[in-house]
Amino acid sequence: MKKTVAVLGLGLFGSSVAKTLAKNGVDVIALDLQMDHVEEVMDDVELPVQADFTKIDQLINAGVGDADVAIIGVGEKLEITILGIMNLKKLGVKEVIVKTKNQAYKEVLMKVGATRVILPEVESGVRLGNELASSNIVDLLQLDEDYHILEINIPEDWIGHSILELDIRTKYGYNIIAIKSIATHTFLAQIDPGYVFKEKDVVLVMAQNTLIE
Repeated sequence: MKKTVAVLGLGLFGSSVAKTLAKNGVDVIALDLQMDHVEEVMDDVELPVQADFTKIDQLINAGVGDADVAIIGVGEKLEITILGIMNLKKLGVKEVIVKTKNQAYKEVLMKVGATRVILPEVESGVRLGNELASSNIVDLLQLDEDYHILEINIPEDWIGHSILELDIRTKYGYNIIAIKSIATHTFLAQIDPGYVFKEKDVVLVMAQNTLIE
C-alpha cells in the first residue's frame, strides 16, 4: 500500500520535498495558500491544493486527514506552525514533521505535538562539515536525531582484511548495511562476516550521529 504524505507550505523546502517524494512513488498532497506555489508542483504531485493549513476545514476538504505523514514546510512564524500542528493532531495524523529556522522553537513545537523538528540550515551545515572533514565519506543521510547512513570509501588499512577480523562494529560503531565491490559495481546486501575487503570497495553503514560529529 502506497504511503500518502501531506506537504503543507510549498516554498523552496516544501516544494523540493513534495517533488522528491512524488518521484519516489509517494502519493503527495501538496498544499499552499499561494496559487503560484501550488502551480510550481502541479505537474509533479498527485494532489496540488490551494488552501490555508491553519483552517482545519480546508485540511479536511483536501484529504489531509488520510495522510500517513504531514510535513509543515514553513517555520518562520511560530504561531502559524503551532496552529498547523494542532490541526493535524485533531485530524489524527500520527507523524508530523516540522521545519523551523529557530533552534529555540524546537522544544515548543515538540511539546505541541510535532514528532520531529528539523532545522535544514543546521543539518546541511553539519552534513557539509562532516563530508569535508572525512575524505572517506562519499555521502551521508540523516535518518533522525540519533542515526546517519554513510557511504564510505574503505580506508587503506581495511584492504585484505575481513569484516570479522577488523571487528568493525566494536571498533568503529558501524553497522554494515551493504558493500559495493569494484568487481561487480553493485551493492551486496547479504553480508558475509568473512568478506575480505578489496581496493576501492565502498560500504554503506549505519552509525550514531555522535560518532561522526
